[in-house]
Amino acid sequence: MTDIPAETPAPPQSDAPRPDALFTWDGFVRGFRMATPLALSGVLFGMAFGVLAREAGLSFGETVLMSMTVFAGASQMAALDLWSAAPSILVLALATFAINVRHVVMGAALRPWFSKLPSPIAHLSLWFMTDANWAMSMSEHRKGERDAAILVGSGVVMWLGWVTGGAIGHLAGAALGDPRVYGADVVVPAFFALMLTPLWPGWTQAWPWAIAAGVAVASHMVLPGYWHVVAGGLAGSLAGAFADARRK
Repeated sequence: MTDIPAETPAPPQSDAPRPDALFTWDGFVRGFRMATPLALSGVLFGMAFGVLAREAGLSFGETVLMSMTVFAGASQMAALDLWSAAPSILVLALATFAINVRHVVMGAALRPWFSKLPSPIAHLSLWFMTDANWAMSMSEHRKGERDAAILVGSGVVMWLGWVTGGAIGHLAGAALGDPRVYGADVVVPAFFALMLTPLWPGWTQAWPWAIAAGVAVASHMVLPGYWHVVAGGLAGSLAGAFADARRK
């Protein structure tokens, strides 16, 4: 009887190189879960918007539709401040631009990561970008995260909280009062500041941050509306670009 030689085990295959960007259901779910506590607090901020929207004369349908399609708390609050029987579209557009121009810088920060994705996925994902989940996603990316779907997952749960809060606020109306008296409007900025901590470059490379903050504070004293956000963002971006050019 002839002995059959044992099969030689195949040598272990080396791990495939990790892609620079992924977009998976698992990433979506993880992002959804990570941002759920923030979305619950966002319901309170949305309720404040719903109360104010009702006072400004918006119907329930208009309030919900605005929250669903705009999905920008500061812009929607500013629009209510400028609302009238026949609001100027140009004024509303300029105010919204001034508030949200910072998203240009935020989107540019995501480009090295999201540019590796198919263009339709990357651009649709950016619709779900807010200050808080941008900071969360950038923080995770710095730790080694490559699944870009966490931005969308976190954005979807925050969108649900915002729309739900607006609907509740409009329906409950004056019975709720203004949720901002309980500090609901402070939750998102506080979370944003917390998420920026891992992005801190150290004191030796922090001068672009200092320039952005200084210009924003100084501009706030002399410029109307939210133009100090534009000035600070542009100043910090230029300073950061100059710093990167010097390092190269």
